[in-house]
Formats: sequence, C-alpha cells, structure tokens
Amino acid sequence: MRKSSKLVKATKSTQTSEASRRFVLAGLGAVSLVQKQGQKAIDTLVAEGESFQARTRKAVKTANNDARKAVNGVRKQVAGLVNPIKQRALKNVQQIEATISDGVGAVLGRFGVPSKGDVQELLSRVSELNKEIKGSIRKPSARSGA
Repeated sequence: MRKSSKLVKATKSTQTSEASRRFVLAGLGAVSLVQKQGQKAIDTLVAEGESFQARTRKAVKTANNDARKAVNGVRKQVAGLVNPIKQRALKNVQQIEATISDGVGAVLGRFGVPSKGDVQELLSRVSELNKEIKGSIRKPSARSGA
C-alpha cells in the first residue's frame, strides 16, 4: 500500500505543480496581451475622447446660439411692451409739469411776482438801455479836440 500512497502523493503533487504552472502561464499571457493590445486600447480611447470633445463643443455652440436667439426674442418682446408704457408715462409727466407750472405761475402772478419771461424781457431791455447810454456818452478826449 505504500506504493499507492506514494503514487497518490506524487499525482497530487504533479497536479498542483501543473495547476501552478498553468496559473503562471495565464498571468504571463495576460501581461503579453496587455502589452500587445494596450497601445490599441489607448489609441481607441484617445480617438473616442477627441470625437466626444468635438460633439460636446458642437452641442455647446448650438445651445449658446439658441440661448442668444431666445434672449434677443425676449428683449424685443419686452421692449415692445415697455416702450408704449414709457411713452405714455413721459407724456403724463409732461402734462403734469405743465399743469403745475401754470398753477404756480397763476398763484405767483396774483402776488405780483414776475414770471421768467417777464424777467428775461426786463433783462433784454436793460441791456439795450445800457448800450444806448454807452453810445450817447462822449469821451472827454474827443471834446477837447473839437
């Protein structure tokens, strides 16, 4: 029986050695495949990255253009709504200013306060009178020569 137990041990040892050898060879095969196909995989990944980048840039550019168009459309709509309101508001403000100015002018007129037009007229008349006075005054050196 000793022979059979030695044979069993030898067979188990051979099987273990064979499994170990196959495992080591599988690892070496994996390293070899990675070396062979690694560069191909890297090149494929780089090409896919470049393609993805180009598609992304195109999508972003399209989205930006669409956003600009939308913003311009909204601006035009807002301007179309706001401008008539603004014009009416300015017209109303001008009417109110004119009404207030007329009312204040009437009150000041009742108290005898001259209006801006009255003051301007007086200033121009004073200016004309000053010119006449300066023109009618003769210089002393001109009298002594006559």
